[in-house]
Amino acid sequence: MTIKDVEPTRGLRPVLRWGQVLAIAVAAISPTTSVFLVYGAGLSTAGTGIVWAFLIGAVIALSLGFSYAELGGLHPGAGGAYRIIRNVLGEPWGLIAVWLFLVLGMVITASILVAAATYLNSLVPGIPVNWAAVAMMALVTVFSLERIGTASWVATVMLIIELTVIGVFIAMGFFGARHGVGFLVHPQLVSASGHRMTVMFAGLMAAVVPALFAFNGYDWPLYFAEETYEPRKTLPRAVMLAVAISIGVEVLAVIAATVAIPDLSVALKSSAPLSYVAQSVAGPVGATILIIGVIIAMFDTGLSGNLAYARIYYDSAQSRSWPEPVNRFFGRLNRHNVPLWGFLLLGVGNAILCYFTSLNNLITFTGVVLVAIYLLIATAAIVSRVRQSTADRPFRMPLWPIPPVIAIVGAILALTQQSRADMIQTAVIVLVAVIYWAAYARRHAAASK
Repeated sequence: MTIKDVEPTRGLRPVLRWGQVLAIAVAAISPTTSVFLVYGAGLSTAGTGIVWAFLIGAVIALSLGFSYAELGGLHPGAGGAYRIIRNVLGEPWGLIAVWLFLVLGMVITASILVAAATYLNSLVPGIPVNWAAVAMMALVTVFSLERIGTASWVATVMLIIELTVIGVFIAMGFFGARHGVGFLVHPQLVSASGHRMTVMFAGLMAAVVPALFAFNGYDWPLYFAEETYEPRKTLPRAVMLAVAISIGVEVLAVIAATVAIPDLSVALKSSAPLSYVAQSVAGPVGATILIIGVIIAMFDTGLSGNLAYARIYYDSAQSRSWPEPVNRFFGRLNRHNVPLWGFLLLGVGNAILCYFTSLNNLITFTGVVLVAIYLLIATAAIVSRVRQSTADRPFRMPLWPIPPVIAIVGAILALTQQSRADMIQTAVIVLVAVIYWAAYARRHAAASK
């Protein structure tokens, strides 16, 4: 069995080289954004065990990277993970994936831009957080509607700035270290009464989902398959390089930040513990420069992340997953050959969420939705080797099936430690997708045969 390269162009055209696709992926991951976005949530749950949570998350992320790389080379398309899940597990599972992505597209960019606006407010208190986030979302939408080549270069320039920022932060953290290795080897928290407590395994696993949220984005090359030259060869390499960069930079940053914490009890009480660490190692002026770099990085992440979601919706429309008016809506391209209405929908949806919600409400829920998608991808990596055993795979993961098994076990363990509300909300999305399949999509598919 031979699975063909990307099917003949339906509107999207190849314009990207592997370096541009990699830049978009690393910008979507944004090590700077990721660490500054989730460090506080992980620290409050696992204390100094946040380092262990990131190491556990790194093993899961690398395992998932192998799965994405192998399946992305086998099933390239603008839908990325949605295309993979639909082709390997079947249309019902693909619909579950696309419904999860519909929600993610409306949530994840908003969470990043609200964080950027929060840091901006810390520098200029007169700037309202929610309105600043809405303004950033408007800019993201404008850039998203430009040619993908233009957007990729904007992302690349900002990426250079942010990698410089996180590199300086790592160096300063290690240079200003206040603790030795023992501070990390024995994870600890400080209670409200000031007593130090040992962090148990459950606490570490609860912080793994924020860590996975931080690493997320290494699959982003897959969503530009139809706009990339030689995608079956390029995409697996870009995915593996992206996950390697993500893990290397973020783990170093978390270790550097943790050993540089002046006072753990103060850091745990802080709403922005990395700002506290930055003030300690860089002083007020240095911390201000660092925070400006973080804001730029977060905007870059919002832009790079936003670029993929409308392409997922576009691919689902090309697969006739929706009623025909919706297919036409998501399938419309503008004069720059990018999905017009998909990006406008994302712009309006995220802007509304930017105005009406808070950061903490978004991060944990987004993490749970991401892990649900990871479970589907890891399962597809196993099923694909069984059902498509003779397929020509441009990339074959090493030690199969160990990587997808690690990803599945790790994701399930992490989910068991998440809040009931986030789990219920994610389950509701899955239920809506199942009802949609049973009430419309299955009958429509049968009628069209």
